[in-house]
Amino acid sequence: MPDQAKEKLKPCSLHVVRYVPDLARGEFLNIGLLLHSPEEKFLGCLFTDDFRRVRRFHPQADLDFLRELQQDFEQQIDEHADDPEIYLRSMEQTLSNLIQLGEARACLLRDPQTEIQALFERYVGPRLEGPLATDTRLRIKQRLTTALVRAGAWERIEKRIPVAPWTQPGDSFAFDFGYRPLQIEGRPNGHIKFIHALSLRRDAELAKVLVYTMEHVRRREPAELTAVVEDPPAAPDEATLLSERILAEGRIRVRPLAQVDALVQSIRSELLIS
Repeated sequence: MPDQAKEKLKPCSLHVVRYVPDLARGEFLNIGLLLHSPEEKFLGCLFTDDFRRVRRFHPQADLDFLRELQQDFEQQIDEHADDPEIYLRSMEQTLSNLIQLGEARACLLRDPQTEIQALFERYVGPRLEGPLATDTRLRIKQRLTTALVRAGAWERIEKRIPVAPWTQPGDSFAFDFGYRPLQIEGRPNGHIKFIHALSLRRDAELAKVLVYTMEHVRRREPAELTAVVEDPPAAPDEATLLSERILAEGRIRVRPLAQVDALVQSIRSELLIS
């Protein structure tokens, strides 16, 4: 099933992000791209890191502001993951005159998350540092989401599960996904299983939050948590090793992106998805 899904063309929409330093002149420079695949629940962004072009176009440009656009947009996309369509509509209305969102363009893609790079090169230009690494929480979560959708498990799992019922009233944290395997003889015992995306290199504080939260959950009922993380680097740095130790001490399972399809297939099996 997953191989067949990869061959299917998915209807997508792309928006070119423009830098418009002077509204009166009406001149602009394409600096980024937003790509939306409703079928795969994917909304991604990619921004230029070639500021030589920007300097030639507008010598007075605030380069620090432009450098932060990738991170700012990714944070907003993560915060609005429940309804990317509403987020896109709001962006069209709330962006400043300096940064403008072009009209949606329809396209058909087999794998939006990888083909966004080719679209970016077509509409914006090549990035100096090449494709973005999959070492941020958003990009890891996007890969996990796509795997769940393609495997037919998306509609069978819970999303954004508030932890306040297990921790404290007012706790705003939520697990990305969760499910309870069916209680059938010879099958798993039905205790709740959570899945959450994080970057080992970037999210040590989030790892601590997960450990704290799971301690409270387990006081009330049996539960498991799997952290989906980036693929391990050839030489792990201290930040990565620290996150690994934190998660291991908290009895949280770690699955790298290279194993995400196997993880999703185990979820299919536990939920008896044919």
